[in-house]
Amino acid sequence: LQELLFEKLDEKKETKKKTNGEENDPLKGPKPKCKGIRLQNGMDIKVSKDDGSVISMLGFIPTFLNLLPADTRTAHGVPPGLPAISERRPLMKIMVGLKGSKADLNLTGADWYRLPNASLPYDEMDQATGQIRFGTIGVDAGGDDLTTDGEATEETETTSVGGGRRGKQSKTATPATAKKITRRCKFQTGESWMKVSFPSAKDPSWHDRYGPISTCVVTVEACDDFVRAFDTKPQIYSILKGAGNSTSGEMGRLMDRVMKDLLQTFPQLEDNIICTQMYGPVRSGLTHCPARFAIKGNRPETSYPGLFVGGADLTVGDSFSASIVGGWMAANAAMGYSMIDHVYLKKNLTSDLEQFMEEPSLVTERDGVVVEDVGVPFKEVNIDEENATKAAESSKEE
Repeated sequence: LQELLFEKLDEKKETKKKTNGEENDPLKGPKPKCKGIRLQNGMDIKVSKDDGSVISMLGFIPTFLNLLPADTRTAHGVPPGLPAISERRPLMKIMVGLKGSKADLNLTGADWYRLPNASLPYDEMDQATGQIRFGTIGVDAGGDDLTTDGEATEETETTSVGGGRRGKQSKTATPATAKKITRRCKFQTGESWMKVSFPSAKDPSWHDRYGPISTCVVTVEACDDFVRAFDTKPQIYSILKGAGNSTSGEMGRLMDRVMKDLLQTFPQLEDNIICTQMYGPVRSGLTHCPARFAIKGNRPETSYPGLFVGGADLTVGDSFSASIVGGWMAANAAMGYSMIDHVYLKKNLTSDLEQFMEEPSLVTERDGVVVEDVGVPFKEVNIDEENATKAAESSKEE
């Protein structure tokens, strides 16, 4: 995919825009209609002229910064509020093949997260008295305002004159040529953000299809060795050349640190690892901040007729299910369902399809009982409810 294609505005609309004084404001006035896409090989794919639509599932930043032609973006702008947010730091994914089934390795289908900035308190100790002052949970201890080049700090004993302050004061001399030192982002063992999931443990048919093997995916944020942040509006990241080279030393060092944390958190995986592979950096959409959900432009409909945006940027989280919900929202917007339809009439794409689609055929039998057909093989687990209830009650008493 190379770029989006747009129709040219009529001369009457351009004249009206100039007459209303909107030629210098890209957020106002009529916008050109999106008519299709252009591939890297030069092939154009166009939609229906009357009611065709283009839905981008790539997210807001790739759609409006990479696919929107520069002249169109300059003349007609981007969705309201987009310059106020930033792109999330790209991610690195480590895929691990494991020997053993879900039961053998005691794996869970729930994802495991390490959220350092939301869970670690930063306490301080008074060097004179030895007392500990408890810090605030979730506040970054380091910060970005580090000492600058050529900055000299000294403490001087001052005397009160005419009601002035007494005691030690910090005098900072900062030359005009001083440059701010930007703290490099590196994966810190035992501290940095990390997500661990076991996709095979989520699939009830995995063992029947693949046998006693399991999979694990570890996700971490890409270090500054692989990406570079640009202080633009919106803030974006650039993937450095050669960042995805699996033979580079940075890849190997990051792999060692991540695997060390993985085995420390899940010690049962040790001696059961078959293979490992690192993939990335991969873009991960907008950063999770209040502004992301407050801006007016974060919605499936865009200011360009015929262009819609879907994906996880519209929802909370960056999961597969979030992308599905984002696609469902974009499909409803493209079909013309409004807030009145959703909230008051309880009318949407799914409810309309239910009126015309037949119910799934109940032809599958299990132990002589007809059950609903499912997409994947499923094994029914028999649970002794009486013993399970007794065990739960005894655990509460303990």
